[in-house]
Amino acid sequence: MTVAVSLMVGAGLAACGAPGANPEPSAQAAAQGVEVPAAVAKAGVVNVAAYLAYPPYRYIDGSGKPTGFELEMAKAVAKKMGVRIEFHSIEFPALIPSIANRRYDWAVGMMNDTEARRKVVDVLDWARADMVVQVQAGNPHQVNPAGLCGVNFGHVQGSAQVQAFDKLVADCAKQGKPAPTQILFQDVGTQLQALRNNRFAAALQDPAAGAQTEKQTSGALVLLPGRVPAITPTPAGWVFAKGNTGLQKAVVQAIGSLIKDGTWQKIMRDNGVSEFSIVPPTLNTARTNF
Repeated sequence: MTVAVSLMVGAGLAACGAPGANPEPSAQAAAQGVEVPAAVAKAGVVNVAAYLAYPPYRYIDGSGKPTGFELEMAKAVAKKMGVRIEFHSIEFPALIPSIANRRYDWAVGMMNDTEARRKVVDVLDWARADMVVQVQAGNPHQVNPAGLCGVNFGHVQGSAQVQAFDKLVADCAKQGKPAPTQILFQDVGTQLQALRNNRFAAALQDPAAGAQTEKQTSGALVLLPGRVPAITPTPAGWVFAKGNTGLQKAVVQAIGSLIKDGTWQKIMRDNGVSEFSIVPPTLNTARTNF
């Protein structure tokens, strides 16, 4: 994977289809009840930042193309808006800064909606992020999801897993038990290889991503049954520049149209995240009035 490379996946999304063409989205979007900001309508494109190493949400397939069900969600939104969409591959820690400085229109990713993040970006919550535990096959360190104090973890820098790990630390402190430890990595591939190489005992993992990893590693890495009691599911979703109300409104309205025709729920159902989805999405944990 080449990081920081712009990846265009706009085929079939614009009214006239051809990459680089100048579509006329206003009538198409209006028919869907979507109010597209004038600047976006004129450009005919939305630029979306994505960390493309987190299957099944976002990743590069065998032919080198960006794929994943979260990208399908974003493409469906763009189609309702009547514009093309271009995905830009960047490292996870750079996602929020790239949106705060308006380099891109929004960022996809299951980013937890936290008070600290809401100071610099707005978060459109479409799911509740929960955590399970992933280990090597056979669970050689005998890790128990209900008792994770003292366990050595490995996670990607800046990820939701790091925030969940902090909750584990606090919970163990309350119990007077040894704190868990953590090794940080720059990307998911390196992290998972380190787990396979026994550099640490376990990783907190999103249920859908964990199931995909178990399948792709042919069972070399497995999910332990049972959730982590110390971690409460957190609203999570896409981030937008603070106060970029026009674009936020258009995206929320587009999702509303997708909910109405059943497309949104089908994507959730087909990818095993219906249990965690927030329908309709919230903005900064609150219902929108768009």
